[in-house]
Amino acid sequence: MENRDTVKVYCFRVFDPALCAMRLAAFKASRKTISSHLGGEALEGTEQDVSTDELDEQGRYRRIATGWGALN
Repeated sequence: MENRDTVKVYCFRVFDPALCAMRLAAFKASRKTISSHLGGEALEGTEQDVSTDELDEQGRYRRIATGWGALN
């Protein structure tokens, strides 16, 4: 059975020591994961509701680009 629980995920930025500046992360995560585990800053206005099934073990959400159709 499919999980119907959802969570808001956000784009966020983190400090990159190599750049000595903030950079955009390559994935989205919940506000709690961003602040408590990733040390980042959520970007307001980028929230998206996703199924909790779409998060990986670390709470990251990566959209799979499907172009014009689903990947099967």
